[in-house]
Amino acid sequence: MTPMVGGATARQLINHCGSVEAIFRDKPHHLSRIPGIGPKIISSLKNNQHLLQQAYEEIDRCHRQGITILGYEHPQYPERLRHIYDIPLVLYYKGKADLNHQRVISIVGTRQATSYGLDAVEKIVATLAKYDVLIISGLAYGIDIQAHRMAMRYGLPTVAVMANGIDQIYPAVHQKDAWSFVEKGGLLTENPLGTKPEAKKFPARNRIIAGLADAVVVVEAASKGGALITADLANDYDREVFAVPGSIHHQYSRGCNQLIRQHKAHLLSQGEDIITMLNWDLEKDINYLTNQPKIFAPPEELNEDEQKVYKVLTQHPDGLLLDKISWCTQLSISQLAAVLLNLEFKQYVRARPGNRYQLRTV
Repeated sequence: MTPMVGGATARQLINHCGSVEAIFRDKPHHLSRIPGIGPKIISSLKNNQHLLQQAYEEIDRCHRQGITILGYEHPQYPERLRHIYDIPLVLYYKGKADLNHQRVISIVGTRQATSYGLDAVEKIVATLAKYDVLIISGLAYGIDIQAHRMAMRYGLPTVAVMANGIDQIYPAVHQKDAWSFVEKGGLLTENPLGTKPEAKKFPARNRIIAGLADAVVVVEAASKGGALITADLANDYDREVFAVPGSIHHQYSRGCNQLIRQHKAHLLSQGEDIITMLNWDLEKDINYLTNQPKIFAPPEELNEDEQKVYKVLTQHPDGLLLDKISWCTQLSISQLAAVLLNLEFKQYVRARPGNRYQLRTV
C-alpha cells in the first residue's frame, strides 16, 4: 500500500529489517544503509505509518471472508512462483486446491474462441484427467472459461487467476462458475479486496498464470494479445510452452502458428504430447515411487557444495525445484547447475520434469 514501494523494494526492506512492522519502526539513518533505499522511499515510509493499521484491517476483512493471505515467505506460497524475478509479494487465495500441486498446467487463449478451440481444450483436459492435474486459467471468456469448465467436468481442480479483488469477479457472467471452483479449486489474485479489473492489471496477472505452472498451453490466439504475453513470460521463466496449430486462414490461429514457427512453443496435436514432453508417462515405472524408498548413504567423495545439495535433497524425498535448491543452499543457479550435473554423473541425483531434482533410491 505504501507509495514508491514495489515488490522488489519491499523484499529488500523485509530481508534487512526482519519484518514489516520493523520497517515502520526503524530509524531513517538505519534504513538509509540498505542498498537501493533512498530519501524518497524513507520519507514515504515515515509519512504513511497509518498504512500499517490499514493492512491489519485488510487482513481482518480477508479472514472474515475466508480468504487466505499468502506472503512470499508463507509456507503455502506457490513454490513454482516464489523464485520468478517479478514474484508477487502478496497473494490473496480462496479455495482448497494445493497451489503446490504435483502437476500444474495453465491453459490460455482468445476470448473469441471457435468450436475448434473449445473442442481442443476439452480433448486436452480429458487426456490430462488421468494424471490428476491442477488446471490454471484466467476466468476470461472463450478458451479460459472452457478450460475451467472442462476441469470441473473431468474432476480436476482448477484455479482462476484474476486481475481484480476476489470480491470483484470479472466478468460478472462467470460468477457462478468462479464460486463453484472454491470447493475443489480456488480463486487467486495479487490484488486486495475492492480492486476493479483495470486493463493495466491483466499483463501482471498473466505472469502469475505463467509462473504457477509446469507448462503453458495456448489454444487459439491472435497475433497479439494476452495469450502471447503469457507464452513469452512462460519462456522467460523456463516453463514448457505448447500451442495448438490452426488454419492459416483464421485470425485466431495466427498467434499459435506464430509461436510454433518462431520455436517459442511445441506443436500440440493431442494431450498426450504434454504427457510425453513432461515425462509423466514414465513416472509409474520409476522405483523411487515405491512406498518405502531407501536413500543412498552420503558418499565420502562429495565436495562441500555437493554435500550441501545432497543434504537438502535428503530432507525432500519428492524432490525440489532448481530455484528452491538454490535458495536452500545459497548457491547461484550457475554454480548449482554444475553441482547437480556432477551428482547426476555420479548416479546420486536424477532430473525430473520441470527443473525438479531428486535423490536416486534403491
